[in-house]
Amino acid sequence: MATNSPTFAIEQRLDELFSMAASTAPTWLNDHELVFLNDKTGTPQVFAVDIATGEQRQLTDGGERVLSLIARGNGAIVFGDDTGGNERQQISYLAPGSDQPKRLTRQPDSIHEPGALSPDGKLVAYRTNARDEALFDVMVVDATGGKPAPRLVMEGEGQLMPIDVSPDGARLLVRRMNTNLDCDLLLVDIASGESKSLLPHRGEAWVPYAGFSPDGASVWVLTNLGRNWIGIDRITIESGERTTVVQQEWDIEQLAIAPDGRMMAYALNQDGYSHLFLVPVSGHNPRPVSRLSRGVIDRMAWSPDGTKLAVGMTTPTASSGIFTVDRHGEVSEVVPGTTASFELTAPETIRFTSFDGHRIPAFWFTPDSAAPWPVVVDVHGGPESQRRPGFTPLTQFFVSLGYAVLSTNVRGSTGYGKDYSHLDDIEKRLDSVADLDAAVKWLKERRDVDANRIVVMGQSYGGFMTLAALVEYPEHWAAGVDVVGIANFVTFLDRTGPWRRKHRAAEYGDPDRHRAILERISPIHKVDRIRAPLMVIHGRNDPRVPLYETEQMVEAINGRGGVVEMIVFDDEGHGMSKRKNKITAYGAVARFLQNLLGDA
Repeated sequence: MATNSPTFAIEQRLDELFSMAASTAPTWLNDHELVFLNDKTGTPQVFAVDIATGEQRQLTDGGERVLSLIARGNGAIVFGDDTGGNERQQISYLAPGSDQPKRLTRQPDSIHEPGALSPDGKLVAYRTNARDEALFDVMVVDATGGKPAPRLVMEGEGQLMPIDVSPDGARLLVRRMNTNLDCDLLLVDIASGESKSLLPHRGEAWVPYAGFSPDGASVWVLTNLGRNWIGIDRITIESGERTTVVQQEWDIEQLAIAPDGRMMAYALNQDGYSHLFLVPVSGHNPRPVSRLSRGVIDRMAWSPDGTKLAVGMTTPTASSGIFTVDRHGEVSEVVPGTTASFELTAPETIRFTSFDGHRIPAFWFTPDSAAPWPVVVDVHGGPESQRRPGFTPLTQFFVSLGYAVLSTNVRGSTGYGKDYSHLDDIEKRLDSVADLDAAVKWLKERRDVDANRIVVMGQSYGGFMTLAALVEYPEHWAAGVDVVGIANFVTFLDRTGPWRRKHRAAEYGDPDRHRAILERISPIHKVDRIRAPLMVIHGRNDPRVPLYETEQMVEAINGRGGVVEMIVFDDEGHGMSKRKNKITAYGAVARFLQNLLGDA
C-alpha cells in the first residue's frame, strides 16, 4: 500500500495513538516496588516496576483484559479478568514471589469481582452473582490454601461490594448500591456476617471511597451526604459519630491515608482537572502538589513505610504514567506516560448556555489547520460520568485529521455537584439532548466552524444521546456515530444484565410506572426524522446494552431507506477493549466521515 494513501495515513495514525501504552491503577508490592496495569500488549495486563531503577516485569500475559488489581505491601496480588469483553470477571491470586497465578474462581457464566485484600495478604473479599444473577453476595476466600474454599459473608440485597478489610482482618467495609448515585456503607463482621450501617441517611449519599484508619478505630469516607459536593468525613466506629474534615466547592475524588495515620493525600476534581493536596489528618493547612502536570489522577496509594505516595495520572497530551510524591511534595516519574511523534492538543475549557440558562461545561479541542473546521460533538456515557481532560486517543485522532472536537458534559454528568447530576432524570431526559442543541448553536456562532459539517458521536448512554440528537434535532447533523448505544429504553431495560436493571430504571424510569416516558424518549420510535447517515458499532458479548439495540435501529433505518453502516465485533462486549478492534472500528469511522464530508 502506498504510504501517501489516505487509508494508510488513517491506519498509521490510529495505530500510533492506540499504541500509546497507559499505565494505571498503581499500588505497592513493597517499599521499593509497584504493581500496575499497562496495555502495551493490546489489552491491560499486570506489570511490576522497581521505583529506583525503573526496571519493569510483566506478571500476566493472557490475551484477555485485566479489569481489577489489588495488592498488599507484603507482595500478594489479586486480579480479575474477563473473556471477550463480557465483564464476567474471574479472580486470580499471585502469592508473594510467585509468577504462577492461582485461579480462585471458576464460574465463567457469573461475575466475580475482587474488592479487598486483608493486610496479611491472605484473605480475598469479593462479590459474585453466582447464586442469583440479579444480586451480588459478599464472599471471602483464603487464597493461600491448597484448594480455595469460598465462604459466604453476606447475602445480597441488591449490589454489594466489599471495599476494605480492617487491620485485624475481622471486619469488612461493604458498599451497598441502591442506585448509581446512592449507596449505604456497612460494617460487616466476617465471622458472624452481622452488619451495621455506618452512614444512615434519607435522601441520597454517594461513597466513592471508604477505608479503615490504620488503628481500625474509625473509617475515612468520601461522601456527599447532606451536601452538594463530595467531601472527606471521619466516622468513629464505636460511637458512630461523623465529622466532616474537608469540604470544598468541588468534588474530592481520591483519598489516601498514610500508614502512620497522621497524613493524608486527596485529589480535588476541579472542572475536570485533578488537583493533589497533602494535609495532616486534621484537614488543616493543605499543601498543593504543584509539580504534577495538569491532568487526571486515576489512583493513589501510600507505600507501606508511608514515605511515598504512588499516583497514576494522565494529561491531555500523554497517556497515563506513574509518579511518586514524597511527604514534602517532591515528584518523581517512575513509569513515563507515552507521547506521540506529532504534537497533540490540549483543550480549552468552555461553557455554553442551554435553553433554560444552565451553563454547560465542555472541552474544546482545535486542530492546527486552516479554519473553518468540521466538528465532532462528543457525548460521554453514563450518564453518571464525566468527560475529563485526560489522554483520549480517539479525540486526538480526530483533531489530527483536521476536526475540532467539542467534548461535552451535558446535564446529568457527575463532577459538577449533586444537583447538576439530577437535571436529566426520567421525565427530564430530553433536556440533556437539548443541551446538544445549545452546543450546536454555540458552534454555529463561531467563524472557525463549518456549520454544514457537524457530527455527533457517543458510546453507551452517549450512543443514546447520539441517536436522540439525530431524531430531535435532525437539521443540525451531517452524520452520527453510535457505539453500543440505547435505541429503545423498554427493550434495553428488559434485556440488560439483571444485576443492572434496578439501577438503570432508577435513572431512566421504571418500565411499569414510566413506560409512556420511556417510549417517548426512545429514538427507535422517531427513526423517520433521521436525515444524517449513521454508523453503528457494537460488541456481540455486550452485557450492558445488548446487541439487539443496534440491530433494531439498523433494521428500522434500512426499512425507511436511510443510510446506516454497522460493524459488530464477535470478541467484544460493551465497547472495544482490544487495540486491533479499536483500529478497525475507528478507521472505518474516519473513512465513513471522509466519504460524507470530504477531507477535514
